[in-house]
Amino acid sequence: MLLVCGALACSSSEPRPTPIPNPAPELSFPRKAAPASRHDALYGALLQEARGLSFSEGDWLEDYGDAPWYGIVASDHMGDSRRRDEALARARRLVAEKDLLKGDIQEMTMSALGLIERVSTTKDAGDLALLDDFLDRLDRLASAFGWYLDLGGDVSWALRTYGPTSISALIGLVNAQYGLLIGGARGQERLDFAVEMDQRITERALASIRDWQGQRTVMAYRFGKEREGLFLYPNVAMIALKARLHRLTREDRYVKEAVALHDAIQPLRISDSPARYYSPYSAAEMGARTRDYSTLSSHNYLALSLLLLFEVTGEDRFLEESDRVLDALEKMRGRWCLSHVHTSARACGGTCPDRRVCVKNTCSDDRCQEGVLHHVIDGRLALPEDPSFFCAGCNLQTLYVLGYRRTLAKQAW
Repeated sequence: MLLVCGALACSSSEPRPTPIPNPAPELSFPRKAAPASRHDALYGALLQEARGLSFSEGDWLEDYGDAPWYGIVASDHMGDSRRRDEALARARRLVAEKDLLKGDIQEMTMSALGLIERVSTTKDAGDLALLDDFLDRLDRLASAFGWYLDLGGDVSWALRTYGPTSISALIGLVNAQYGLLIGGARGQERLDFAVEMDQRITERALASIRDWQGQRTVMAYRFGKEREGLFLYPNVAMIALKARLHRLTREDRYVKEAVALHDAIQPLRISDSPARYYSPYSAAEMGARTRDYSTLSSHNYLALSLLLLFEVTGEDRFLEESDRVLDALEKMRGRWCLSHVHTSARACGGTCPDRRVCVKNTCSDDRCQEGVLHHVIDGRLALPEDPSFFCAGCNLQTLYVLGYRRTLAKQAW
């Protein structure tokens, strides 16, 4: 992704980078510059609130697994070198874990994406050997299962939550990101794998699917064989992958397929202004009684995929819809407290004094701040008593999406 150096990221006090061999060439994207973002206030608020998110030993503590990618990038742009460096160290440990299936494959892959962006920003090849080893192992795992990780939900919470199509697309995307942002000696190999991944996912998961009202049938990607119906996550993940493959290959078919997927997910649309879509992946788990249910995470990926579509097509409709999705996220802001998120005191001996909460094995003072909450359910904003209420990684992801939107308008991140 397009980045600029953070306030401390490229200072002369850092070790001299090891140059990357044959860096990826500049490409003529986006097709045209975007107008300035209208979400400067949201961007500024999230940038400030990111400093208040709990952080320990390289990890954002109110997170559901996405923070290693978005948190590294956000910390760089905020000039928070301490958090950035600790998060980078943790990301390196995660991608170095040898048993992919016993670890958190979602968090490992997000860590790799964060490291890829860091290598691209600094042009320092110091992490290339680590990244190549991880991607070699990840790609071998994917190819061993036919380039589609239909392994069952008991293997990984991410596979259970987001489905095998989404996670398989994520593996394709990390290879495409390597090919686009790093290139170099193995860039073509990574691109070839991403192309193969897209083809095999399509063979396994593209199907005629009936919408949630049972009124329309669309060609879209299935969640996985265990869950029927039209889902947002797998299709926006495949839109992002196909947009990246078009940038790398210049093949028009990827753009056509991505636009067709955008059309296919329209039965999930709840409202247009702001743009909100039904998020069925967790509706039952959250106890939703109606289809008026949407989540921050799936809308972040939707907004980002729309930006990538604008980038490769130059069509204003995708940029405008992404902005309307961000309008929806702006309306999902609310107040959250540590005591709403850290609800177990077991790690602190079973109890903490009044007005204190157990955070990372320590009884800490409770505190509250604003943020984008996790979901809208049955037309109302998330409440502290809901199973999920606030997600730090999702807020860092929203900040990342807003930053990417700014780069398309040639604004500073």
